[in-house]
Amino acid sequence: MTESPLRILLCEDDDRLAELVASSLETDGRFIVVGRARTGDEAVSFAAEHAPDVVLMDIGMPGLDGIDATRAIHARDRGQHVVIYTGSDEYDDVSRADEAGAAGFLHKEALTSPDLADAIHVLHANYVSSVPDPD
Repeated sequence: MTESPLRILLCEDDDRLAELVASSLETDGRFIVVGRARTGDEAVSFAAEHAPDVVLMDIGMPGLDGIDATRAIHARDRGQHVVIYTGSDEYDDVSRADEAGAAGFLHKEALTSPDLADAIHVLHANYVSSVPDPD
């Protein structure tokens, strides 16, 4: 039995980085990038429209930042899996992302790592196994 690829919404305002990440994930074969948001407002709208398995969200998005966009996504769908990333090493960013409903956190350097696909796959598997069964 073959697993379906995970559907990723990529939320990144930098075109070069977004292309690099999308190419890396799609080449891996376990992911399909279903959309790309360039602003936090687009991220909220696209998450509702595309119902991705994972929202990969930059913390420093124009408009709504990644934290506020995550909060808005969770206000609409508490079960949406959002992974926040940032170049910052501030613990406060992790804490704010967690409070907003992010289920994972990556350092921005991980986006160019050959281990990115494995990291997202593991974060998603851990997220799915921690979500309570509605029954």
